[in-house]
Amino acid sequence: MELQLEIMNTLNNLGLFNPKIELEKSSDGRIGGFIVSESYKGLSQIERQNMLWEQLNKLLNKEKQRQIMAILTMTPSEVEETDM
Repeated sequence: MELQLEIMNTLNNLGLFNPKIELEKSSDGRIGGFIVSESYKGLSQIERQNMLWEQLNKLLNKEKQRQIMAILTMTPSEVEETDM
């Protein structure tokens, strides 16, 4: 399975409420993107990233984890604020 698709499937199975996920592959083949979910409401960025990586560490091997450049974690209201 292509790495980007595997990461997308993994992120979709994290148990987040109604996640919107977008991923892109960089020119060097690494994966980056963002997840938007109400599940992140009330959590700091550190708490969100810890929650995300705790699951990714369980579900992806180290080699696949190293291929992830960055995944931003946002709530829908934060996305609306940035669209202004």
